[in-house]
Amino acid sequence: MTEWNPSDPDVTSVYYDLSSWSIDHRGEVAAEMADAEIPHAWNDTELMVPEDFEQAADLLIEVVETRLGIASASDEDTADAMASGATADGGDGPQPIVLPEGAPTTEYGLEEWPAGDLATLTHALTGAGIPFRWNDRELLVGTDDEEVVDALLDEIETGEYVDVDIDADAAEQSEAAEAAGQLPFETLTTFFLAGERLQKNPLDADGLEELLAATEVADPASPPYGVQPRLWEQTCALAERLADALAGDDGPDEQEAMTAAGELHDLLRPYV
Repeated sequence: MTEWNPSDPDVTSVYYDLSSWSIDHRGEVAAEMADAEIPHAWNDTELMVPEDFEQAADLLIEVVETRLGIASASDEDTADAMASGATADGGDGPQPIVLPEGAPTTEYGLEEWPAGDLATLTHALTGAGIPFRWNDRELLVGTDDEEVVDALLDEIETGEYVDVDIDADAAEQSEAAEAAGQLPFETLTTFFLAGERLQKNPLDADGLEELLAATEVADPASPPYGVQPRLWEQTCALAERLADALAGDDGPDEQEAMTAAGELHDLLRPYV
């Protein structure tokens, strides 16, 4: 985990007011932050993270809110309506529909899913109007929706699912990166996908293409928009080690390539 001093006046931090959360809920989000290696600190009930980790923290907090059933509505009537299975009234877009207690359910254990994929799944279920509930990292949906949810899970795991809202955010970030003369955050995602594929097959054509595309534009001294410098330096070092293993004079060192690709995948998993 990166070194970070929230008391440093030269460091920009992002603040989250969690005063409405219970002590147990704040403990849960703190544990999730630690698991995802997101630096954080507390000022009473206010959570602080470095600015470079804002995107990852936003996604993680959203996942925890949904999983623990922390109501973001401003009044009890709305929360009661959601608990009975109705949609929340208000907001700029679709609101989650909470699966009623006692309904026939199908459960999915998603303990190994990264925070980003859980957030995408939450958006997908909400947008599709599918009632759901979280029990820790176990997803519960109505048995009648099982076929649709199976398809959503497959699409998210394979990277085929397109979340319009998340894509719109990515487009805004790309514009901001271009304006600042930086690479877009998606460059980190490209390295992650390369690691994911090459750790299984170091000669995978798509993985090699993604590795080449990212390394051609990567500069260890110039991190992409929103990426912490130390994380980017580690990413570039592992990518170079992976590329060297694949381009050896005596042919590819497949075992070393798979090892380096696995380390690259594991490094970036909490952030993508």
